[in-house]
Amino acid sequence: MKQNIIITIFFVILLGLQGCSNFLTVDIPDSLTKKEYWKSKDHAKAALDGVYTSLNNNIQKFIVWGGLRSEIYGLQASAEASYRQFLNQDLRITNSLCSWATVYQGIYWTNSLLKNVHLVMDNDRSFTQEEMEEMLGQAYAIRALYYFYLVRTFKDVPYHTEPYESDTQLPYAAATPEAVVLDSIESDLSRALIMAPESYANPEENRGYITKNAVRALWADVKLWRKKYQECIDLCEEVEKDYKGNMTTWETWYSMFATGNSKESIFEYQYLDQGLYSAVGTLFNGVITANRTAYYYNVRKVYPQSGAYETIDTIRPQRTVRTIAVGTSIYWGAFKYLGISADNGQYVNRDYTGLGKVNFIFYRYREVLLMKAEALGALGRYGEAVEPINEIRLATSMETVTPEQMGTDESFMDKIICERRTELAYEGKDWFTLVRIARNFDYKSLLVDRVSEYSASTIKEQTLKAYLDDPESWFLPYWDTEVQNNLLLRQKEFYKGKK
Repeated sequence: MKQNIIITIFFVILLGLQGCSNFLTVDIPDSLTKKEYWKSKDHAKAALDGVYTSLNNNIQKFIVWGGLRSEIYGLQASAEASYRQFLNQDLRITNSLCSWATVYQGIYWTNSLLKNVHLVMDNDRSFTQEEMEEMLGQAYAIRALYYFYLVRTFKDVPYHTEPYESDTQLPYAAATPEAVVLDSIESDLSRALIMAPESYANPEENRGYITKNAVRALWADVKLWRKKYQECIDLCEEVEKDYKGNMTTWETWYSMFATGNSKESIFEYQYLDQGLYSAVGTLFNGVITANRTAYYYNVRKVYPQSGAYETIDTIRPQRTVRTIAVGTSIYWGAFKYLGISADNGQYVNRDYTGLGKVNFIFYRYREVLLMKAEALGALGRYGEAVEPINEIRLATSMETVTPEQMGTDESFMDKIICERRTELAYEGKDWFTLVRIARNFDYKSLLVDRVSEYSASTIKEQTLKAYLDDPESWFLPYWDTEVQNNLLLRQKEFYKGKK
């Protein structure tokens, strides 16, 4: 995604969306947004660039929300108390990492484009209907992506489809039930699939901008969350038509992270030579570490025959968790983000400049295959479920697995968690996976026991189990500041009084 910083900043100023405590506060009146901004194709493109750039403001939050409570994560000694609450499963309503302000800012940018981009056609005849619809398709998909993160993190959340462009609008909304928000997400994705481009002329843009396959991958994830398994499979198979046979080999797997934009990538946020500094490199080099013990617990389960860990495979586990040196400090790091080269067993760390160019992958082909495997297993089609798993294993030069080795029911889902961990570890998917499987199949122990037994937390195992026993604890509280500012938002019963 090319980031035109100047024009994007201009768009941000015009919309007046600021990082204030009340995320609905807007300083620019409606008349300026509509009458003085939406006049040319360049304005429309700047608005779309602003929508994409808004994702950067939330990537660290997405990783924390979607991963940090999982047992495979750890924290550096200098990490703030707000991060430790996540690791300790003891969330407080005053924890600023629970703030969704920047996420809703991104949603309002998107809503502004969806509402106003048609005005450009009245002022610029070079702006075509096709161009407008392609922009709308991308915006619908990004709005769906934002709300999907919110739902998986908080469950019930305020839902807005209008931009806040005027002080006359009421800046309050109650939480909308999860199922209603998910219905709206699916409605947006239905429109996005029709409108979004199939591809772009520039291969780099095919990874950094929304395409129909990006919509399908996101929608398959939503279907999986909602237990719509056959529909998930159908979407995965549509993606397979374009990606099957294009997987990287074990020799080149690391290029997905070292250089980015691999042939397996479906949608990723790109940090180019000119542009923003990567939110990913900063987080994993300064705050988050890898919990090697918990990670290896998963690795052991994906070698059903030999039980070996060290193979020629480039992800399981050599190039995922390695020792990283920062000054005089040594810690276990997520090398997929912190390394720049692993050729011939020579592991080279990124320098400061290199850390600024680490892309964040929202979806890649192997995750689509793992989603399909989980959905097939959920339908009891275990013989078919091993096929996408083995497609990944063969590409990474691993021994294949049989249906008997994967097992059925809870055993199968336990193995799916392990397969996902060894492939997708530290990509902000880990906690969401645990919650989805625990809820969808009533396998609470797969979440509670894993986290309490293998966590890097210093909290006692029984205390962690007590914290996690209520499924409401799996979702975050509403940040207290938001509750105070929003007259219609009520704090969740589970978290009342936890300051």
